[in-house]
Amino acid sequence: MEIWDHGKLTVNKAFASLFRQRGWETFASIWVETANAAVAKKMRTDRITLSFTLDDHGTQRTFFIKRHIRSSWKEYIKPLLRLTWPILGARNEWNAILHFHDADIPTMTPVAIGESGENSFLITEGLDNCTKLSRLGGLDDRRDPETIKRRRRIIDEVARIARTMHAAGLHHQDFYLGHLMISQSAPGRIYVIDLGRVQKHSTLARRWIVKDLAQLDFSADTTLTEQRRFLRQYLGRPLSRADRRLIRQIRLKRAAIAQHSNKNKL
Repeated sequence: MEIWDHGKLTVNKAFASLFRQRGWETFASIWVETANAAVAKKMRTDRITLSFTLDDHGTQRTFFIKRHIRSSWKEYIKPLLRLTWPILGARNEWNAILHFHDADIPTMTPVAIGESGENSFLITEGLDNCTKLSRLGGLDDRRDPETIKRRRRIIDEVARIARTMHAAGLHHQDFYLGHLMISQSAPGRIYVIDLGRVQKHSTLARRWIVKDLAQLDFSADTTLTEQRRFLRQYLGRPLSRADRRLIRQIRLKRAAIAQHSNKNKL
Protein backbone atom coordinates (compact mmCIF):
# COMPACT_ATOMS: atom_id res chain seq x y z
CA MET A 1 0.00 0.00 0.00
CA GLU A 2 1.02 3.62 -0.59
CA ILE A 3 0.02 6.47 1.73
CA TRP A 4 -0.92 9.74 0.01
CA ASP A 5 -2.39 13.12 0.88
CA HIS A 6 -0.87 13.36 4.37
CA GLY A 7 -2.45 10.07 5.43
CA LYS A 8 -5.96 10.76 4.11
CA LEU A 9 -5.60 8.31 1.24
CA THR A 10 -4.23 4.76 1.10
CA VAL A 11 -3.84 3.18 -2.34
CA ASN A 12 -3.03 -0.37 -3.40
CA LYS A 13 0.29 -0.17 -5.28
CA ALA A 14 -1.16 -2.22 -8.13
CA PHE A 15 -3.52 0.70 -8.91
CA ALA A 16 -1.22 3.61 -8.03
CA SER A 17 -0.15 4.45 -11.60
CA LEU A 18 -3.76 4.26 -12.83
CA PHE A 19 -4.83 6.78 -10.20
CA ARG A 20 -1.87 9.07 -10.85
CA GLN A 21 -2.64 9.12 -14.58
CA ARG A 22 -6.10 10.40 -13.74
CA GLY A 23 -4.85 12.92 -11.18
CA TRP A 24 -6.47 11.10 -8.30
CA GLU A 25 -3.80 11.72 -5.69
CA THR A 26 -5.87 13.29 -2.92
CA PHE A 27 -8.98 12.44 -0.96
CA ALA A 28 -10.74 15.50 -2.38
CA SER A 29 -9.99 14.70 -6.02
CA ILE A 30 -11.52 11.22 -5.77
CA TRP A 31 -14.44 12.39 -3.62
CA VAL A 32 -15.41 15.09 -6.12
CA GLU A 33 -14.81 13.18 -9.36
CA THR A 34 -16.78 10.09 -8.34
CA ALA A 35 -19.74 12.02 -6.92
CA ASN A 36 -21.84 11.60 -10.07
CA ALA A 37 -20.97 7.97 -10.81
CA ALA A 38 -23.76 5.46 -11.39
CA VAL A 39 -25.62 4.36 -8.26
CA ALA A 40 -25.10 0.66 -7.56
CA LYS A 41 -26.67 0.44 -4.10
CA LYS A 42 -28.26 2.83 -1.61
CA MET A 43 -29.92 1.50 1.50
CA ARG A 44 -29.06 4.30 3.95
CA THR A 45 -28.81 8.07 3.64
CA ASP A 46 -25.27 8.06 5.09
CA ARG A 47 -23.89 5.40 2.74
CA ILE A 48 -24.06 4.91 -1.00
CA THR A 49 -22.23 2.60 -3.39
CA LEU A 50 -21.41 3.89 -6.86
CA SER A 51 -19.80 2.18 -9.84
CA PHE A 52 -17.42 3.63 -12.40
CA THR A 53 -14.95 2.48 -15.04
CA LEU A 54 -11.38 3.55 -15.75
CA ASP A 55 -9.44 3.02 -18.96
CA ASP A 56 -6.28 1.03 -18.33
CA HIS A 57 -4.31 1.01 -21.60
CA GLY A 58 -7.41 0.28 -23.66
CA THR A 59 -9.05 -2.06 -21.14
CA GLN A 60 -12.12 -0.85 -19.29
CA ARG A 61 -11.90 -1.80 -15.62
CA THR A 62 -14.90 -1.59 -13.32
CA PHE A 63 -14.66 -0.28 -9.75
CA PHE A 64 -17.06 0.30 -6.89
CA ILE A 65 -16.76 3.15 -4.40
CA LYS A 66 -18.70 2.99 -1.14
CA ARG A 67 -19.03 6.54 0.17
CA HIS A 68 -19.77 7.26 3.84
CA ILE A 69 -20.93 10.61 5.21
CA ARG A 70 -21.90 11.66 8.73
CA SER A 71 -24.41 9.22 10.20
CA SER A 72 -27.60 10.18 11.98
CA TRP A 73 -27.92 9.69 15.72
CA LYS A 74 -30.16 6.71 14.96
CA GLU A 75 -27.19 4.78 13.55
CA TYR A 76 -25.31 5.37 16.81
CA ILE A 77 -28.18 4.57 19.14
CA LYS A 78 -29.51 1.36 17.50
CA PRO A 79 -26.39 -0.74 18.12
CA LEU A 80 -25.89 0.70 21.60
CA LEU A 81 -29.39 -0.48 22.53
CA ARG A 82 -28.27 -3.97 21.46
CA LEU A 83 -25.13 -3.60 23.60
CA THR A 84 -22.87 -3.44 20.55
CA TRP A 85 -20.62 -0.66 19.28
CA PRO A 86 -21.60 1.30 16.15
CA ILE A 87 -19.72 0.32 12.97
CA LEU A 88 -19.49 3.47 10.87
CA GLY A 89 -17.25 4.70 8.07
CA ALA A 90 -15.12 2.79 5.56
CA ARG A 91 -12.31 1.63 7.84
CA ASN A 92 -13.99 -1.48 9.25
CA GLU A 93 -14.72 -2.95 5.81
CA TRP A 94 -11.23 -2.10 4.56
CA ASN A 95 -9.70 -3.97 7.51
CA ALA A 96 -12.12 -6.86 6.99
CA ILE A 97 -11.10 -7.24 3.35
CA LEU A 98 -7.45 -7.42 4.41
CA HIS A 99 -8.31 -10.01 7.09
CA PHE A 100 -10.13 -12.13 4.50
CA HIS A 101 -7.12 -12.01 2.18
CA ASP A 102 -4.86 -12.99 5.09
CA ALA A 103 -7.14 -15.99 5.75
CA ASP A 104 -7.10 -16.88 2.01
CA ILE A 105 -10.85 -16.38 1.66
CA PRO A 106 -11.80 -15.09 -1.82
CA THR A 107 -13.25 -11.60 -1.58
CA MET A 108 -13.02 -8.18 -3.21
CA THR A 109 -9.71 -6.63 -4.23
CA PRO A 110 -8.96 -3.59 -2.04
CA VAL A 111 -8.04 -0.60 -4.21
CA ALA A 112 -8.12 2.46 -1.96
CA ILE A 113 -9.49 3.91 1.26
CA GLY A 114 -9.91 7.61 1.93
CA GLU A 115 -10.74 9.29 5.23
CA SER A 116 -11.24 13.00 5.84
CA GLY A 117 -13.18 14.24 8.84
CA GLU A 118 -16.57 12.51 8.95
CA ASN A 119 -16.40 11.48 5.29
CA SER A 120 -14.74 8.32 4.05
CA PHE A 121 -14.77 5.97 1.09
CA LEU A 122 -13.70 2.48 0.11
CA ILE A 123 -12.84 1.52 -3.48
CA THR A 124 -12.77 -2.10 -4.65
CA GLU A 125 -12.37 -3.63 -8.07
CA GLY A 126 -15.44 -5.20 -9.65
CA LEU A 127 -15.74 -8.98 -9.73
CA ASP A 128 -16.02 -9.83 -13.41
CA ASN A 129 -18.33 -12.54 -14.71
CA CYS A 130 -19.78 -13.39 -11.31
CA THR A 131 -23.34 -14.08 -10.15
CA LYS A 132 -24.84 -13.85 -6.68
CA LEU A 133 -25.65 -17.31 -5.34
CA SER A 134 -29.13 -16.00 -4.52
CA ARG A 135 -29.70 -15.39 -8.25
CA LEU A 136 -27.93 -18.42 -9.66
CA GLY A 137 -30.18 -20.35 -12.02
CA GLY A 138 -30.20 -23.92 -13.24
CA LEU A 139 -30.25 -25.51 -9.78
CA ASP A 140 -33.95 -26.26 -9.32
CA ASP A 141 -34.22 -29.72 -10.88
CA ARG A 142 -33.12 -31.88 -7.96
CA ARG A 143 -33.83 -35.08 -9.90
CA ASP A 144 -31.13 -34.29 -12.43
CA PRO A 145 -27.80 -35.99 -11.48
CA GLU A 146 -25.70 -33.11 -12.85
CA THR A 147 -27.75 -30.53 -10.93
CA ILE A 148 -27.36 -32.57 -7.73
CA LYS A 149 -23.60 -32.72 -8.22
CA ARG A 150 -23.41 -28.98 -8.84
CA ARG A 151 -25.47 -28.20 -5.75
CA ARG A 152 -23.20 -30.44 -3.67
CA ARG A 153 -20.06 -28.73 -4.96
CA ILE A 154 -21.48 -25.34 -4.05
CA ILE A 155 -22.57 -26.53 -0.61
CA ASP A 156 -19.13 -27.99 0.08
CA GLU A 157 -17.35 -24.79 -1.00
CA VAL A 158 -19.62 -22.51 1.04
CA ALA A 159 -19.09 -24.78 4.06
CA ARG A 160 -15.32 -24.59 3.55
CA ILE A 161 -15.48 -20.79 3.37
CA ALA A 162 -17.61 -20.60 6.55
CA ARG A 163 -15.24 -22.95 8.39
CA THR A 164 -12.16 -20.96 7.31
CA MET A 165 -13.82 -17.66 8.17
CA HIS A 166 -14.79 -18.77 11.67
CA ALA A 167 -11.46 -20.48 12.29
CA ALA A 168 -9.81 -17.11 11.59
CA GLY A 169 -12.03 -15.48 14.23
CA LEU A 170 -14.12 -13.64 11.65
CA HIS A 171 -17.90 -13.40 11.64
CA HIS A 172 -19.76 -11.77 8.79
CA GLN A 173 -23.06 -10.68 10.41
CA ASP A 174 -24.74 -10.59 6.97
CA PHE A 175 -23.87 -14.07 5.75
CA TYR A 176 -26.69 -14.49 3.24
CA LEU A 177 -26.53 -16.03 -0.24
CA GLY A 178 -26.85 -12.54 -1.69
CA HIS A 179 -23.40 -11.74 -0.30
CA LEU A 180 -21.75 -14.74 -1.96
CA MET A 181 -20.68 -14.44 -5.59
CA ILE A 182 -19.86 -17.45 -7.77
CA SER A 183 -17.49 -17.07 -10.70
CA GLN A 184 -18.65 -18.19 -14.14
CA SER A 185 -15.12 -18.07 -15.57
CA ALA A 186 -13.48 -19.96 -12.69
CA PRO A 187 -16.07 -22.68 -11.91
CA GLY A 188 -16.55 -23.34 -8.22
CA ARG A 189 -14.78 -20.21 -6.99
CA ILE A 190 -16.98 -18.28 -4.58
CA TYR A 191 -16.30 -14.79 -3.26
CA VAL A 192 -17.60 -13.23 -0.05
CA ILE A 193 -18.68 -9.58 -0.41
CA ASP A 194 -20.25 -6.78 1.66
CA LEU A 195 -17.91 -7.05 4.63
CA GLY A 196 -19.00 -3.80 6.24
CA ARG A 197 -20.12 -5.42 9.51
CA VAL A 198 -17.44 -8.11 9.78
CA GLN A 199 -15.81 -8.40 13.19
CA LYS A 200 -12.62 -10.21 14.16
CA HIS A 201 -12.07 -11.85 17.54
CA SER A 202 -9.27 -13.89 19.07
CA THR A 203 -11.93 -16.40 20.10
CA LEU A 204 -15.23 -16.44 18.22
CA ALA A 205 -18.25 -16.71 20.51
CA ARG A 206 -20.78 -19.45 19.75
CA ARG A 207 -23.56 -16.91 19.21
CA TRP A 208 -21.70 -15.32 16.29
CA ILE A 209 -21.18 -18.70 14.66
CA VAL A 210 -24.86 -19.51 15.09
CA LYS A 211 -25.91 -16.14 13.65
CA ASP A 212 -23.80 -16.57 10.50
CA LEU A 213 -24.96 -20.14 9.91
CA ALA A 214 -28.61 -19.25 10.58
CA GLN A 215 -28.48 -16.35 8.12
CA LEU A 216 -27.07 -18.66 5.48
CA ASP A 217 -29.65 -21.34 6.24
CA PHE A 218 -32.47 -18.78 6.09
CA SER A 219 -31.44 -17.55 2.64
CA ALA A 220 -30.72 -20.99 1.13
CA ASP A 221 -33.40 -23.22 -0.38
CA THR A 222 -31.93 -26.52 0.76
CA THR A 223 -33.24 -29.92 1.75
CA LEU A 224 -32.64 -31.52 5.14
CA THR A 225 -30.09 -33.84 3.51
CA GLU A 226 -28.24 -30.85 2.06
CA GLN A 227 -28.29 -29.06 5.42
CA ARG A 228 -26.73 -32.08 7.08
CA ARG A 229 -24.13 -32.27 4.31
CA PHE A 230 -23.25 -28.63 4.87
CA LEU A 231 -22.78 -29.15 8.61
CA ARG A 232 -20.59 -32.23 8.07
CA GLN A 233 -18.38 -30.25 5.71
CA TYR A 234 -18.36 -27.24 8.02
CA LEU A 235 -17.41 -29.32 11.08
CA GLY A 236 -15.03 -31.52 9.10
CA ARG A 237 -16.43 -34.74 10.55
CA PRO A 238 -19.61 -36.86 10.77
CA LEU A 239 -22.45 -35.43 12.84
CA SER A 240 -22.90 -36.72 16.39
CA ARG A 241 -25.39 -36.42 19.24
CA ALA A 242 -23.31 -33.55 20.61
CA ASP A 243 -24.19 -31.48 17.52
CA ARG A 244 -27.92 -31.49 18.28
CA ARG A 245 -27.55 -28.38 20.41
CA LEU A 246 -25.85 -26.48 17.59
CA ILE A 247 -28.53 -27.57 15.11
CA ARG A 248 -31.28 -26.49 17.52
CA GLN A 249 -29.62 -23.10 18.05
CA ILE A 250 -29.33 -22.54 14.30
CA ARG A 251 -33.01 -23.41 13.77
CA LEU A 252 -34.14 -21.10 16.57
CA LYS A 253 -32.05 -18.24 15.21
CA ARG A 254 -33.31 -18.89 11.70
CA ALA A 255 -36.90 -18.67 12.98
CA ALA A 256 -36.10 -15.35 14.66
CA ILE A 257 -34.58 -14.02 11.43
CA ALA A 258 -37.67 -15.12 9.51
CA GLN A 259 -39.96 -13.42 12.02
CA HIS A 260 -37.94 -10.20 11.84
CA SER A 261 -37.92 -10.29 8.04
CA ASN A 262 -41.68 -10.83 7.84
CA LYS A 263 -42.37 -8.11 10.39
CA ASN A 264 -40.24 -5.56 8.55
CA LYS A 265 -41.10 -6.86 5.06
CA LEU A 266 -37.45 -7.42 4.18
